[in-house]
Amino acid sequence: MREISISGLGLFSPAGVGLDGAAGGRPGEVPGFRARAYVEDRKSLKLMSRAVKLGVSGVRVALANTPGWEEVPPERRAMYVGTTPLGGENQDLLPALDVSTGPDGGFALDRFASEGYRLIHPLWLVKGLSNNILGFACATHDFQGTNACYCQGRGSGLMAVYEGCRAVAEDRADLAVVGGSDSWLGAESLLVGRKVGEGAAFFAIRPRREEDPWWVTFEPSDDPPDEEHFLGVLGAARGPVGLARQILRGENAGFRLSRDCGLSILQANPGSGQ
Repeated sequence: MREISISGLGLFSPAGVGLDGAAGGRPGEVPGFRARAYVEDRKSLKLMSRAVKLGVSGVRVALANTPGWEEVPPERRAMYVGTTPLGGENQDLLPALDVSTGPDGGFALDRFASEGYRLIHPLWLVKGLSNNILGFACATHDFQGTNACYCQGRGSGLMAVYEGCRAVAEDRADLAVVGGSDSWLGAESLLVGRKVGEGAAFFAIRPRREEDPWWVTFEPSDDPPDEEHFLGVLGAARGPVGLARQILRGENAGFRLSRDCGLSILQANPGSGQ
């Protein structure tokens, strides 16, 4: 297998964006996040949920921090994404739920069918499709190579990182953008007693270059720290966000993908000045 490295990353967490998101933090939304700053096609924003906007933005930042990525032929550009199948924005359902709620606070299915259903935003389901990040980002940056979207939730972000690293190491791609994105804002009622957050972290992986700031090796390592106490429930973004925070803090960032699929560790390149 080829040696590989990380040439750039994009981090969005409740602690902040980029280096600001590497330390501290509290549950909730990414502070100051505005998708318009990262998504050039304004019309496409109408087709994106919050999680999709964060993911597409994370991919753009990772590539922006990767010099020369455009020189890689489109068919050798890969993308691996981890998500959670949550659907669209919760607020798009509120008018329908309000109409369908009776005086006693109970949900009236017949009223939902006759009055509430028509009030659901017509793009509610489309905005939250699990592969939207992959689709929008690949189209925007002309990625035509191997790709996958893992939408199993909590563990899918690190699975995407692992599989993307393997794709480059096994010479199936010369550039892979890998990571995960999720937003659990508004889902507090589903997670009784747990605080929620949102975030995205993506990494640009390519064959090892001496100038790249982080190297990747496939070796045994420890589990990533569970930062839910600081950042809230992050779903598919949990692993990639924790990994990016470790890397940006200058730590050797190890992570365990599962007991069955192998181990990986990312190490700072001592010659890169990181």
